Amino acid sequence: MIPVSYRRSKLSYVTLIFLLIIWPAVSLIMIGDPSEALTLVSISPILMMYAPTIVMQWILFGLIYLTTYREQTGLRGIGFKRPRLIDLFYAVAFLLVANLLLTFFALFLAWIGLPVAEELTLVLPTTGLERFFWVLLSITAGIVEETVFRGYLITRLRMFGHTTSWILPVIIASISFGTGHSYQGVGGFILLSVYGAMFSVLFIMTKSLWPVIIAHFFQDFSAMFFPYQQ
Repeated sequence: MIPVSYRRSKLSYVTLIFLLIIWPAVSLIMIGDPSEALTLVSISPILMMYAPTIVMQWILFGLIYLTTYREQTGLRGIGFKRPRLIDLFYAVAFLLVANLLLTFFALFLAWIGLPVAEELTLVLPTTGLERFFWVLLSITAGIVEETVFRGYLITRLRMFGHTTSWILPVIIASISFGTGHSYQGVGGFILLSVYGAMFSVLFIMTKSLWPVIIAHFFQDFSAMFFPYQQ
């Protein structure tokens, strides 16, 4: 998983600073009142959330692509290997186990007074065109977020820290991933951070991004049929 030849560049530091400082800061600043924000999104989810998120995430993917190119590893160096049929099996098995555990964890968070925001149903698609964009959004999130937070961030944190342990890189990367979902409240932030850590474990065990990409896509895509907090 970790490339034999790795060259740090200025872009490596820029990318890490963005993912560890700027991304979380902007996400936290933009929280506001979730009910008001989500009501605004419900007016036109394609224009207010789907399309801007798709564009922004692919720009972020471009940054990772350029960074890994400058580091002389390419995307293969962060887990983009040839997809295998077993990757689908890993993804489905992971979803079954992870969602069962997350359901109990979400109930526990609600019990201690930290429920995940229920207003998130407002962002789900209701028309044919919205569903089409939701599928594009699900594909985008699966590819980009797993490339960024699992493929790039945890491997680079491990190498920058000169450590053989995955524990601290996984914790840091999962918290950064969770801040992007802070609009779901404290409960949502905690839940998604834990989910991010679960994705990290799958990535480390399989040494490939494809199982986590497939699982992430199915998780988001299934929200059209099973409206659960994503």
